[in-house]
Amino acid sequence: MDILSIREDFISGKVDLISFYTDVIKRIEDKKDLNIFLDFSKEKIMERVEFLNNKLKNKEKLGSLFGVSVSVKDNILVKGYKSTCGSKILENYSPIFNATIIDRLLEEDAVILGKVNMDEFAMGGSGETSYFGATKNPLDESLIPGGSSSGSASSVSADLAMISLGSDTGGSVRNPASFCACVGYKPTYGMISRYGVVSMASSLDQVGILSNDVKSILPILNTIGGLDKMDAVTMRDTLYIKEDKDFSLKGIKIATVSNIENYEIDEIILKDYKKAIENLKNQGAIIEEVDFKYIKHSTNVYNVIMSSEVSSNMSRFDGIRYGYRTENYDSTRELFTNTRSEGFGEEVKRRIAMGTFYLASSNNQALYKKGLEVRDLISKEVNKVLSEYDFILTPTTTCLPSKIGAEKDNALKSYAGDTFNVPVNFAGLPAISIPLNLKKIGGSVQFIGKRFDDERLLNLAMNFERGL
Repeated sequence: MDILSIREDFISGKVDLISFYTDVIKRIEDKKDLNIFLDFSKEKIMERVEFLNNKLKNKEKLGSLFGVSVSVKDNILVKGYKSTCGSKILENYSPIFNATIIDRLLEEDAVILGKVNMDEFAMGGSGETSYFGATKNPLDESLIPGGSSSGSASSVSADLAMISLGSDTGGSVRNPASFCACVGYKPTYGMISRYGVVSMASSLDQVGILSNDVKSILPILNTIGGLDKMDAVTMRDTLYIKEDKDFSLKGIKIATVSNIENYEIDEIILKDYKKAIENLKNQGAIIEEVDFKYIKHSTNVYNVIMSSEVSSNMSRFDGIRYGYRTENYDSTRELFTNTRSEGFGEEVKRRIAMGTFYLASSNNQALYKKGLEVRDLISKEVNKVLSEYDFILTPTTTCLPSKIGAEKDNALKSYAGDTFNVPVNFAGLPAISIPLNLKKIGGSVQFIGKRFDDERLLNLAMNFERGL
């Protein structure tokens, strides 16, 4: 059931709002072992729900998201909740304002459930790098949920939240959505404001939406998307993304990756991907293989670009202005160095070190400049294909979720799983990951659309989803 249908059930009285959220709170408490929520308060939830229930009783105007539950990744600021980014260095940080997207949700009568776990500062693809411990996959607690929006995907997959907000820098919404078998949508760069979202790599970062069905994404996007004067990259005044009931897959041209077997893809994922292609053909879509020359380099280039921007963005955490401060120092230099050494986890320190090296003047930033050049080649290649086709279809990830702890120290393998995700961020394009079996570990597929063609992309996804 999509979220607007649930909203109508609340308004009609078919579902009692108070009872519904009493059950939600109990489920969250019963599933504490999944380590999803970092900051959760049943008192705050019920205070909000009682406020909304009084609006309903008094026949006041109700928002478009009345009663819709939302979990929030812990790098998105929510006043009254800690925003740790999954890091020791921000363990006790409480923001004094909301991110723009949170204000917009609250204005439409949504219910914020709390802050959910994530890879530290969004650096990780497994859900294991959080200072507060690994998030577990609700479909199999022995497995990783993917990352970095690990708690976001897990909260949706476990039916704790109707919607979750995450962030996607190189697949961090789509990757966990695939591992937890839910829907993960990354919009066009600039579609959703990032004001109040802690930056990782600013040229790649984008807020994304996770849900159990594609249709539920539309009203959320219409609410949180659009122009925000506090984020200079937002490009649209208002959004009105709507369902096209006449949309058909017949005649839609979709490009797929030629020689897909050469990308070291798990056999189950490959099998499910080929099933998806046959499904699309049966619905009338035109499927053609395309040779992508540069896409195989995407994760190596991502490592360079992302780490360089991380090095710059993370310089703000110095132990002086806010956050954790070491007690072991005799000089400002020691304060800065020891705070960061003690406050950051290994993956964060690794990426800062790599980025600092890539940006070093001693080598004239040679690797960084080369990374920018190849990023441009990849972006142009993907956009050229989209000038000839309506959409691109790929597997979301190249691998299935591994056992918790099995690949924790293998950062390169974590990057490799996002081969098909990263080009989307390079080019600022919209993309959506759809599981072929909801709530069951297996293959997911990713549809990639043209820039600002989010409405057609979502309608394509809805049609594909209905045909599964």
